[in-house]
Amino acid sequence: MGFLVPPRSPSDELLDGDVPPGAAEESLADIEWIHRALGGRPIVRRHLVPLLLSVPSPRPVLLDLGAGSGHVSRALTAELARRGRELVTVDLDRQLLHARLSARRRSVAGDALRLPLSDRSVDVVSSTLFLHHFDAAAVAALLRESARVARVAVAALDLTRHRVPLAANAILARVAYRSPITRLDGRASVLQAWTIPELRAIAARALPGALVRPAGPFVQGLLWKRP
Repeated sequence: MGFLVPPRSPSDELLDGDVPPGAAEESLADIEWIHRALGGRPIVRRHLVPLLLSVPSPRPVLLDLGAGSGHVSRALTAELARRGRELVTVDLDRQLLHARLSARRRSVAGDALRLPLSDRSVDVVSSTLFLHHFDAAAVAALLRESARVARVAVAALDLTRHRVPLAANAILARVAYRSPITRLDGRASVLQAWTIPELRAIAARALPGALVRPAGPFVQGLLWKRP
């Protein structure tokens, strides 16, 4: 891989396990701060808002996988409202505690690899900082399952593995994060993130026609539209 791109190092992130509710909420608040303060919201807007506006429905339905506290879908709902469109969101997270934090309780506690939804039941399936939690076989299964329930498109945004975001996380862990969970999980996330060529190879097998390209500094975007 070279010095700047370390070998992928999978690990279990603490927030994916059983942690006390207060500790989980503190770490989820850190994640929302990262998204808001470090440019995540503009990246999400560029990647998803044009797609959602293109949906031929007055009330497009978005399923957000691994939604955590639901901050991504809340921001997208507000953005589409500013553009005169109503967005219906469903937040899915395996952790019941996380699902309970989502906006207006439009949430599902469930497995993203076995979505509790019927075929083509939502317009767009998306995820943010989620794919790196899975090995290659599981990412492929998740993408196929997402395509099963999506009428229009599947989209994903995630980190790319590199020593620059690894160093940035180390600095933020000292000066910005409130939660020790975030300090450890941030490092784990970078080290198990996929590179763009790796994710392209997985997507090519699971979702032929999917595009994987840079979406921002050390961020990659995946987009597949139903033919």
